[in-house]
Amino acid sequence: PGSAARATRNLFIGNLDHNVSEVELRRAFEKYGIIEEVVIKRPARGQGGAYAFLKFQNLDMAHRAKVAMSGRVVGRNPIKIGYGKANPTTRLWVGGLGPSTSLAAQNTSTKVVRFLVLINFNTI
Repeated sequence: PGSAARATRNLFIGNLDHNVSEVELRRAFEKYGIIEEVVIKRPARGQGGAYAFLKFQNLDMAHRAKVAMSGRVVGRNPIKIGYGKANPTTRLWVGGLGPSTSLAAQNTSTKVVRFLVLINFNTI
């Protein structure tokens, strides 16, 4: 996703209306991809604004949502969006293949992924 070296599939959504619901957040963001998890934090009044974390199925979806929704109003407030922390994993995401990727290329990708599974990422 461009020059965002710290991009992850987790988005931090700040400046949320204290009354925003999970349904409202999903409705606002689901057009950009599959949302696996929504966590809303509501600090006590006077302790800061509400914020949330959205976990998308992959990085491409999160990036599209971040670009499209930054500064948009959700509930009653214009939201601020950043990338959340990465969750350690032993999986490799290969994105941006697009619908024009041939079946032969997809099979090649599968072979590459099978090869990479043999690597113990914990020792790298």
